Amino acid sequence: MDRPDGLNEDDLLAYARGDATPDEAARIEAAAARDPALKAELALMAGLKGALAASTDRPDARAFGWKRLEAEIGRAPAETQAAPRGRIWQLAAVFLGAIVLVQGSYIALGPDAPLYRTVSEETDGATLGIAFAPGAAAADIEALLRETGARIVDGPSAIGLYRIAFEDEVARTEARAALEASALVELVAEE
Repeated sequence: MDRPDGLNEDDLLAYARGDATPDEAARIEAAAARDPALKAELALMAGLKGALAASTDRPDARAFGWKRLEAEIGRAPAETQAAPRGRIWQLAAVFLGAIVLVQGSYIALGPDAPLYRTVSEETDGATLGIAFAPGAAAADIEALLRETGARIVDGPSAIGLYRIAFEDEVARTEARAALEASALVELVAEE
């Protein structure tokens, strides 16, 4: 609302807060000296100075701060914004590509020997198939095999048979009698 003295509410609020320019403050003080109603109004505003200082008539500075930050980000060169992340991905791709190339070369040009070996062994034919008693202890089975000169080369099969091998046919024939007589062995079979 315009006043007859040419002052407005914003000018008076700025004066009460202490934000008025020196020229504007001098003009308001001169007008208050001539007008007792204005002087009373300024006194009232001075009494309410604490409440007026916290008023939200001023624009919100946070919005201006965000706009300034967005403008700074927009002015930054694009390569400095994306370079670190893009560079990391490029290095990772080169590293993984090198690993694939090395693995492929090894598989394609590697040794002709097989890369794995089965647990079962090839024997000369001096073998037997045996089934151990269900309650037989592993230590007892190991002692029996050591006594007879046998070694397990395959098993157990789906029906529980182990294939054991001997040095030769003579050792197999001698061990067969001892294995059949043992309480640890449930079945002895020719292969």
